[in-house]
Amino acid sequence: MWDGTGGRYDPTALRGLIDNERARADRAAAVARRHESLMETAIASMRPFHSRMAELHRATERKHRAAADTHAGYLDAIGRWADLPEEPFSSPPAFMKVAAEASGIRSLAVSLFGISGSEASVVVSDPIAARAHDLEYALGEGPSRGTLVKPGVCGEPEFVSRWPQFAPAAREFGVRSVVSARLGPAGTPMGSLTAYRSEPEPDAEVARSVGVLAEVLTTTALDPAVRLDVDDGLPVHPLFGDVDLCVVAHQATGVVMATHDCSAADALALIHAHAFARDESVTELSRAIVARTYRLS
Repeated sequence: MWDGTGGRYDPTALRGLIDNERARADRAAAVARRHESLMETAIASMRPFHSRMAELHRATERKHRAAADTHAGYLDAIGRWADLPEEPFSSPPAFMKVAAEASGIRSLAVSLFGISGSEASVVVSDPIAARAHDLEYALGEGPSRGTLVKPGVCGEPEFVSRWPQFAPAAREFGVRSVVSARLGPAGTPMGSLTAYRSEPEPDAEVARSVGVLAEVLTTTALDPAVRLDVDDGLPVHPLFGDVDLCVVAHQATGVVMATHDCSAADALALIHAHAFARDESVTELSRAIVARTYRLS
């Protein structure tokens, strides 16, 4: 489990991942340079082939460098946190928060799908993403709901037409468009990465950044070769440290099930609905329910 010094944050493993990604980037760059050089001497009919191969390997290089930079940034952030004077309520920086800041996109949500295709867990980067995701759950519609998510930029007109309930409610706290990308290998979606945006039409650079980060998460955090935690079965990657924050929501669900004699799904739906009505995050309301300072009526 995540504790800020061990568990999901394994500094040796993280440094190994960074070194591995940089080595992959260097190998791809070397192949790209070889094809770029051959373009100058090859016969005319072979030049398109060498050009295409150079482009493919440059794209591979960029993907692996982005993965290395993202994780190196997180490692640096943890180091700065560890050097701070000890504070009783200090907590380590969240991976998604650091990744969002590095990409220049503040409000991001990672939604991971279960076997049935429904959402199994979520990790958010900031309060806006948390609030937007809570709203999606409460209304049953939104950009990260289910495996049929359409990746890419969704500007304001389409945003409103596709999600007639979610869009106007989200606009109240500044969300006017979204950019999304699928997580997981091609043909096997494992989840989605959603950026909640304040501008009505996000530019191409935002879409590229979301796509690159989705590739980074797919090839690192969601890599089938990543070691799994024996307790919860989640990959041992710092992204999943924040999933532990969902424990309080599960505890609150149990409380509501006992007091209302309902199923887990109905209990969680009640919690989300009350959180939305009270303009609170699900985590905040769950803490109140577990502490018995709030009771669902």
